[in-house]
Amino acid sequence: MTHIPRILYTGLFSILFAGYASGQALEDYTKYKLLYPKEEVICTSYENEISIKLKDNQPYIQYKTNEEFFFLGDNNVSLSNRSIHFSSFYKLIAYNAYSTYVVGNKYKKIPVTEFQVNDFDNKQIFFDDSKELKFMFPQINRGNKTFISNTYEITDPHFLPKFSLSPYINYVNVKFTLNVADGIEIAIDSLFFGNRKFEHQVAKKNGITTHTWFGPSQKTLDYEDDAPERNHVAPQIHVRITSYQSNNVNTRVLGDLTDLYHWNCSFLQQSKEDFGQFKTLSDSIVGSEKDTFKKAALIYAWVQNNIHYIASEAGYEGHIPALATQVCKERYGDCKGISNILFCLLKSQNIDAYMVWIGTRDLPYRYTQLPIPSVDNHMITALKYKGKFIFMDGTASNVKFGMPSPFTQGKEAMIALGDCEHYVIDTVEEVKSKDNLMYDSCYFRLQDKSLVGSGIAVLYGYRKMSFIDRLDEKNDRSLLSLSRSYLLKGSNRFILDTVWLENQEDKNLPLIIHYKFSLPEYVTKIEKDAYLNMNLDRTFIPGKIDTKRNVAIEYRYKDAGVNIACFELPKGYQVAYLPKSLKTENNYMQITCDYKQDKNLLIRKQTINRDYLLIYPDMFISYNSMIDTMQKYYAEQITLNSK
Repeated sequence: MTHIPRILYTGLFSILFAGYASGQALEDYTKYKLLYPKEEVICTSYENEISIKLKDNQPYIQYKTNEEFFFLGDNNVSLSNRSIHFSSFYKLIAYNAYSTYVVGNKYKKIPVTEFQVNDFDNKQIFFDDSKELKFMFPQINRGNKTFISNTYEITDPHFLPKFSLSPYINYVNVKFTLNVADGIEIAIDSLFFGNRKFEHQVAKKNGITTHTWFGPSQKTLDYEDDAPERNHVAPQIHVRITSYQSNNVNTRVLGDLTDLYHWNCSFLQQSKEDFGQFKTLSDSIVGSEKDTFKKAALIYAWVQNNIHYIASEAGYEGHIPALATQVCKERYGDCKGISNILFCLLKSQNIDAYMVWIGTRDLPYRYTQLPIPSVDNHMITALKYKGKFIFMDGTASNVKFGMPSPFTQGKEAMIALGDCEHYVIDTVEEVKSKDNLMYDSCYFRLQDKSLVGSGIAVLYGYRKMSFIDRLDEKNDRSLLSLSRSYLLKGSNRFILDTVWLENQEDKNLPLIIHYKFSLPEYVTKIEKDAYLNMNLDRTFIPGKIDTKRNVAIEYRYKDAGVNIACFELPKGYQVAYLPKSLKTENNYMQITCDYKQDKNLLIRKQTINRDYLLIYPDMFISYNSMIDTMQKYYAEQITLNSK
């Protein structure tokens, strides 16, 4: 074992030796290959242990992990680079890592000797001082094994680790152990175990109660793109200390939601400032505006435009909002700091504003289900207007006022009501599909066998936000490339000749895209007849879902689309065939398409409404059926005869 201060040096683990480990390698490979013939890798042993006792009248917590992986295939390059994570809350005491290779019928150990310490970016909004100890396993070929063990000291009793399994891996042996000394009360919550039948044994000896969960765990899902985050599907056991007794004093930790709120709110108290010092700034922002809603919108827009998100805190500072005066001066902050400056500016205008904790959609937990710190990873601001909370996320720089950030939709929010005694839990509404509309209307005419035309597209809500988010480079090439991906019509021959925008800077107005285009060699002419497919937006049709997929598909937001195509009939032609109308729908998607002729114009109008954030496997067949219907319909062409 090696202590953490030595991680900056190479040649670690001198205590390890490259000796031979006992075991019969050929028999192991034969056994596991028979049990798991399609797998590249399995976990042959996975053990976690949490031990909680009282030391100096405080909970003292140690956490140990051990894992052993066995490689059954040759596609293992991606698994050679590994890392061990730690932070000031998860103090890494000791660690050990080695791989094996086979000599004869025995395993030979190869200790890992080189490690590199990096900051760990876990892609969450809350930032802490997480680090990772990166290393590489040598020689992980077919029949070889890797081993990692870690020992941590948990420095805050609110941050107990969870026992968790990946649903994408087969585990031969799993053992979770929880040791709790007398005087410490705990609660245990299990999530997403499904049909897994783990043994759970409880024993008591010498003042220690030991819970043990053990058994194999079969892989239940195949990894797929666009799947919900692992926390939504991973079997997991959450342990929390509810209270502990020391010197005849009972101290509460996380017994219920109120305990969690008190703990959260203790960090807010360290960031309190006089709202009056922000009055001059907020007056300059709102000007002569008197309406509360409009004043709030102006302040929100100012924060979005002037305060930049940077994750910069560590340790407990990762939970304490930066002072609003500091954020205002430096013009940057993390989610808590940005929420705080927004909160203070609103309060300086006597607007009914509140600080809010919330979990992003990466997390499946609810405050009303699991009162622990890991239920949230983000902070926002709310105001109460006409009896309803309006949620504002200062880190979402291109979101319209009145809309939540897309990654907080549907989530429970813990709202601090001005002191550390009162709070309320409210749910952020999911934004309706119609509020994320893309309206596209184009007019075109025939030029030989090509189409030339112009159009206007209007993007609302998250549709506009996504466009502006992606428009990183402020130049014509970037604008043309991005606009083409939104406006593509007919085929990949589509040429976007000209494009210009309206309302690009005003977040509260829809984005208007004016454009001119051409579509070379699109119309088929045979003798006196011409054939035209007016379903120019058929490239919009999503692909069918492989019904063998067994994990849901997650979408960023619900949306809707209206597409209108107006074709000017060429002189000397008349309509011989016009497709019939289409209407198809199920519980989560609706599509209509209509054609009509108005003098010398042929007009096609399509509407599509996608009312889902997740498509589950039991919805795949119905979804594919609608795609089949659309694809068949989109193949239909208008027939024109020359007079």
